[in-house]
Amino acid sequence: MQIEQIGITLRTAFARRRVYNKIADELSAYTDRELADLGLSRPDIPALARQAAEAVEAAPAVTRQPNLPFARAA
Repeated sequence: MQIEQIGITLRTAFARRRVYNKIADELSAYTDRELADLGLSRPDIPALARQAAEAVEAAPAVTRQPNLPFARAA
């Protein structure tokens, strides 16, 4: 794997983990009654969070302009 590809893979993994945690945390905060109103139960939460996380696209590489003190804008 090239370094750029490793970076993309890591960014994607972290983005997916953030989405998983956010969805799981939000759904876990609901009461059992609120979840039932949505047609869900507590055991459904990990699967739903996993589905949301898998939908995250590969994170593109960040492109940066080099900070060269001797370069001048034209």
